[in-house]
Amino acid sequence: MRRRRYLLARLCWPVLTLALGVAAAAPLAMAPATSAPRTTLADLPQADLSSTGGPGDYLIGPQDKLRIRVFQVKDLSFDDEEVDANGQIELPLIGKVQAGGRTTEQLRDDIARRLGEKYLQSPQVSVSVAESASLKVTVEGEVKVPGVYQIRGRTTLLQAIAMAGGPNEQADLHKVAVIREAAGVRKAAICDYQAVRDGRIGDPLIEGSDVVIVDGSTVKTLWSNVMKNLPIFTLFAYLR
Repeated sequence: MRRRRYLLARLCWPVLTLALGVAAAAPLAMAPATSAPRTTLADLPQADLSSTGGPGDYLIGPQDKLRIRVFQVKDLSFDDEEVDANGQIELPLIGKVQAGGRTTEQLRDDIARRLGEKYLQSPQVSVSVAESASLKVTVEGEVKVPGVYQIRGRTTLLQAIAMAGGPNEQADLHKVAVIREAAGVRKAAICDYQAVRDGRIGDPLIEGSDVVIVDGSTVKTLWSNVMKNLPIFTLFAYLR
């Protein structure tokens, strides 16, 4: 019993310590030892894009770059048409078209319909995502190669950190923050990377635009700058 309490305390102490200084912090949620092996970030706001869906489920977002082809009409074909902050693109003849929040198939059908109404007979249109701005994860702190990495499909915390070369020698493997923003709300989860790697807790799923920060001896300023802004975050336990 004493050993069990020690292990739980070791996993939870970063959350408990931070939560004491945040009046609005969410209560800790600890899962039983028999919980499902897969961990998700269900306590955070759901992102618009699903990292587990098929290609047809991808929803276009701001700053995505689209490849648009209209068969045999070169002037209406583009390799890197960028979606603006309002989720729109602007094309010759038909003007502004809403792309954000749609799948590529929905956008393709809308463009074909508009062109077919006035300008072309049975236009053949194809739309694909050339570069996704919304499926990127930032990995900072005590990793070997900090930076912004594009993720495709299902990506876990261990995989995201591996993209950055893995933790370096100064990393505190018990303190990894995952920060997510949705609808203007930012939330932070504190995870014990060592426990995930050892298989004692599940490997959390990472979503596009997440920020992962690995704590350690040489990034105390970065970690402190993030945590001192906790009033705009909601802190919660991340142990399922």
